[in-house]
Amino acid sequence: MQSQTQLPSAPQHRRGAQRYRLQRRLGGSLQYTLLAILLFFAFFIILVMVAMSLRPTVLIYADFWALPWPPVMTNYRTAVFDLLPSMWRTLWISVVSIVGMLAVACPSAYAFARMRFPGSGVLFYVVLAVMMIPGIILLTPHFILAQQLQLRGTLYGLIIFYIAGGQPFAIFLISTFFRSQSEEIFEAARIDGASEFHSLLRIAIPLAWPILMTVAILNFLSIYDDFIWPRLMLPQHLETLVLALERYNPKIGEYSSRPELGPQAAGYVFASLPQLLIFVFAMKYFIQGLTSGAVKA
Repeated sequence: MQSQTQLPSAPQHRRGAQRYRLQRRLGGSLQYTLLAILLFFAFFIILVMVAMSLRPTVLIYADFWALPWPPVMTNYRTAVFDLLPSMWRTLWISVVSIVGMLAVACPSAYAFARMRFPGSGVLFYVVLAVMMIPGIILLTPHFILAQQLQLRGTLYGLIIFYIAGGQPFAIFLISTFFRSQSEEIFEAARIDGASEFHSLLRIAIPLAWPILMTVAILNFLSIYDDFIWPRLMLPQHLETLVLALERYNPKIGEYSSRPELGPQAAGYVFASLPQLLIFVFAMKYFIQGLTSGAVKA
């Protein structure tokens, strides 16, 4: 006897559909609630810092959780006056270092990705091995080398080591992107008489704009926030932004152990503006570089 499959009735089908929609709504509501909680905890410290920057230090110590009303801009005038020269110096160091880093890393990455020469595989694994060495281990040999080359006390000494130190990661990431580019484009360029140098400048680099932005953003954040290497290399009159922010902390043996929280918070907010602008205007290229190059390859 042939068995017949019993189809669900119309009321049962409607109840199943309603149950499914209810589960989707509850699941979506739970996800958004968790995201809102995580977002609150992520931005809570930033909101507290901004609120502190708009209040006098005396009122902060009197009532820490009070709202900044009326807001006071004196802290920002103090912070901008103290930190603006150091910020310009830090931005100049970061931009020059990133330009030099990309100028050296792009030809090297192109050679690893598109050219065949003896020992290319071994050299690339050497680059990967150097990239795995923690930077803190290299501080002592770098410091001795800078001392012997008389690079201490100069901004160019700082920039040279930033360019050299960023090469392994930049070469690895850019060469990975170059390998993902279509070989037919470069073959057509060679047939038209283009040299490898022209192929690099007119094909590889323009197509690799997202990954170049990714490398630039990552290295900018690293150089901009660096504390140990500028502390070892620079005198006080050439201090970077992070070193200038340290002046707001009380020194051991001073008459007061309480820092000026208002100007200190305003200084942190002011120092975060370049990073915030990069996040707003360049994050699109950063995500494109991560998803189109490294993941594909």
